[in-house]
Amino acid sequence: MAFNHHFITDIQKRETELVVYHSDDVMLCDRSGHMSIRSPPTGLQFEREIKVGSSCSTVCHNKGYTYVGLGNGAVDRIDDQGNVTSTFIKLGSHVLSIRAHNDQLYILTYGKPYMMYAYKLNGSVIRTWEHLDISNYYNWGNRISIIDIQLAVADVSNKRITLYTPAGKVIRHIRCAEITAHTHVSMCECDDNSVIISCSNPVKVFKFNLTSGAVEWTNAGTKQPDTVRCYGQYVLVSGHYTATTHIWIINKNTG
Repeated sequence: MAFNHHFITDIQKRETELVVYHSDDVMLCDRSGHMSIRSPPTGLQFEREIKVGSSCSTVCHNKGYTYVGLGNGAVDRIDDQGNVTSTFIKLGSHVLSIRAHNDQLYILTYGKPYMMYAYKLNGSVIRTWEHLDISNYYNWGNRISIIDIQLAVADVSNKRITLYTPAGKVIRHIRCAEITAHTHVSMCECDDNSVIISCSNPVKVFKFNLTSGAVEWTNAGTKQPDTVRCYGQYVLVSGHYTATTHIWIINKNTG
């Protein structure tokens, strides 16, 4: 789809808002609804601090609520006013990844084996199933992607991506030799048949085609990548926690 870009005056700039149309599409619009810029954020500004019940490992926003997966095995829910429902969902182990789709929450937890859960948005469980990953790494960052109404879940110990139906039935396993067995892995959907994956050992971010099983590009220029998310034509890569944490912005089509 083509868009016409236009310049705005200083007065109009004061009326500019950030509008998120869906999870992978960030646009800057004026209040009339006309698009002025299509790009990833060029700067971050602190707004407020919201405290949750434990260390946070994954975040998902859906229909006015933010769901926060915690290291103590709980999911806290935050509304758009910043009010926290502590332990909205209680699980048995470290929450690694949360994604929302069709009024359901899909949650991955650490363990031997890892477990997948499907929950209603009211916090009631629908189903659970085993995800046969036995990696000892907690893998802070996204591990679930939703591709064409399928759940793609990274399986680090078996060096593959597993595709599930929303009901938890295995569709197929896709071999991914680029994933090493002892590494932190994060993953996000890129388009209708590919995902972006980051690995910490050896350090790399790459685009992986789920249909062909091919690596379309590799970027080894980041430092200790911890999690990845796509916004429009860009991939935001967050570095592992150090004294100085970096965020890299790379092109999702070329790396």
